[in-house]
Amino acid sequence: MTFGVFCHGDCGAMARQAMMSIFSDRDRSVVDRYFAEPFIQHDPNVGDGLAGLRTFAAEVAKSPTTNITVYRTVVDNDIVMLHSKYEGMPGFSGPVIAFDLFRFKNGKIIEHWGGQEAEAGLNLSGRSQVDGPTEVVDRDKTEANRTLVRSFKQVVTVDLRFDRVNDFIDDDRYFQHASKVGDGIARLKSRVSGVAKPDTAPVLIPRRYVAEGNFVLAVVEARTENPTTNYDLFRVENGRIVEHWDVLSAIPALDRRKNENEPF
Repeated sequence: MTFGVFCHGDCGAMARQAMMSIFSDRDRSVVDRYFAEPFIQHDPNVGDGLAGLRTFAAEVAKSPTTNITVYRTVVDNDIVMLHSKYEGMPGFSGPVIAFDLFRFKNGKIIEHWGGQEAEAGLNLSGRSQVDGPTEVVDRDKTEANRTLVRSFKQVVTVDLRFDRVNDFIDDDRYFQHASKVGDGIARLKSRVSGVAKPDTAPVLIPRRYVAEGNFVLAVVEARTENPTTNYDLFRVENGRIVEHWDVLSAIPALDRRKNENEPF
């Protein structure tokens, strides 16, 4: 079966099956079934090309405890996003919360971005990093919701116009899943102002957006003292941002990266 640029639900199912085969079944042959050269790897912890992916799959297969639970799937043309929890992720001592992006061509995965963060306890509002709604709805509003989140990111986190947060979010209905933050606008402002300062070069640089229906993912380059790739997933309802999940994935120093591609 082949797909064009638009592959919708089939690609989502294929991406889920590929990762379940690697982490739950520990099946190294999955690389040749679901992935194709030229394969570009952006996760700095995995080597480039199918050779790097085969090495990673072989490392995962050595552990009898690896597993994956996929909570959310977003399909945006040829890009699939998975929001998941991994057990036994190489390089981590415990469970890991992750976002993975896959680009498809002709029914195979040819590009991957990935960010991971150690699982934390409940945040200040009693929410976990993965709980909350999972169903994709309002697909007819995909582009309007993408535009809303793109504008929010530019106005609030790049231009630092905190006076305009209420253009995008209602204070009494903003549910936060970030591990170190709680619900509400005040905590959002405090978090952003802690890393980005007025009258300085932008610190939080949006790099790409992935959207389907009520879910919009922003991938952000964070030029902080310890740089990260930030995966910010938003849920939109009736033209307002109502919920947020994230992963702040550390970017290793150049000499410690396993490939030379930009992580975002």
